Amino acid sequence: MVRRALDEGLKEIKDDVIKIAGMACEAISLAVKSLKERDLELAAEVDKLEEESDLLNLKIDDNCFKITALQQPVAKDLRFIATMIKISDNYERICDLAQKIADIARKYEEKPLLKPLIDIPRMAEMTQKMIRINNEAIITWDAREIKGHQEKDDHIDALYDQVYRELLTFMMKDPRTIDDATDLLFAARYLERMGDIAAKTGSRIYYMITGERIWIK
Repeated sequence: MVRRALDEGLKEIKDDVIKIAGMACEAISLAVKSLKERDLELAAEVDKLEEESDLLNLKIDDNCFKITALQQPVAKDLRFIATMIKISDNYERICDLAQKIADIARKYEEKPLLKPLIDIPRMAEMTQKMIRINNEAIITWDAREIKGHQEKDDHIDALYDQVYRELLTFMMKDPRTIDDATDLLFAARYLERMGDIAAKTGSRIYYMITGERIWIK
């Protein structure tokens, strides 16, 4: 009976972590789209997702602590619980960073962006792909695809470097573009950070499932 209650509690935690991962993916998509299209309604949707992710993260934390205190989790369960707490925090952080991009979008309601967004959406897509792979690993308990995260994270870093060089060229040619170029550079930096978080989250999931560590720089 105790084991059944524990398993049900662990399933609720897993389902909520999968849900907050979905929020993170959606927040990334909406934030980049709000910037690309200078759409303040989409930016407001990102704000809503960020608030919802805060609440869900707190719920996950509470449930994890309650199960640890009131049930009888064994070592494997404790490893799962600890990983779920960290994953939830990570995805809530991604939603925070997405909101920062939405805040940048608000500055461009009445004026165009310095340049069309090409590499920034690619960075977003790669990060979302890693989050989906992480989710699939939790659902199927198969972590093999996570081994590809290093390559994806490296690709995101390369795209960031490309954005940085391009925007630096704009600023050097015309100092009047510095403010607008800096905004886009921050947006790219937030996405680069999201990629790091998604990759490191994957490494924790890999350890949870396999008991082996993979290091992602």
